[in-house]
Amino acid sequence: MKQPMLAVLATLAMTQTGAAQDGFYYGIGIGITDSETFSDAVSTFTADGRDYSIALTAGYRFATGTPLSFGIEGNLDALTGNTMADPSGREACDNASPTWCEVDTVLRLRGTVSGLLANGSRLMASAGPVVVSGRAEEHNSSFKATRGDGMSLGLSWENANDAFPVRIDLNVDRIRNDNLPPFSRTLDMVGLRASYMF
Repeated sequence: MKQPMLAVLATLAMTQTGAAQDGFYYGIGIGITDSETFSDAVSTFTADGRDYSIALTAGYRFATGTPLSFGIEGNLDALTGNTMADPSGREACDNASPTWCEVDTVLRLRGTVSGLLANGSRLMASAGPVVVSGRAEEHNSSFKATRGDGMSLGLSWENANDAFPVRIDLNVDRIRNDNLPPFSRTLDMVGLRASYMF
């Protein structure tokens, strides 16, 4: 992941055309997320699923007088809670494995670096912690509300046109810790969001 992030930063530095503006921004949109979950307890079972969400964004960008600007941003995705399943269709919440069953909410808080491209649009890279809530299998016939945390990386492109300021986000979230013992489980998510920015 370090090499793609360095490539993004290099692109931002080379394509900057003017001083970035500072200030608050926020947006509302829709998203689609592909998730995959696994537990070492049952190595033969891996479940995945696709879910849809309402996507909220809020952040602050600091002007630096340099080609790049830095900031802080929060994302909230409220998902529909679709249950994940293995390739044969067996649901994760069916005593198959102590994996995640579904994800309901994703909250990200990330540092950002961004710059204006030659065409006036904005490219931004971000990284920081992520927290998710949903449901996971504790053991046979026991499925509990679960909270997990991990790391998130993002890449965004925004049309800086005041008439229609739309933004596209690609997010990669890796959840490796949760509050449901005794088994360990992983959750990997890749999401695409489209937001109208204010």
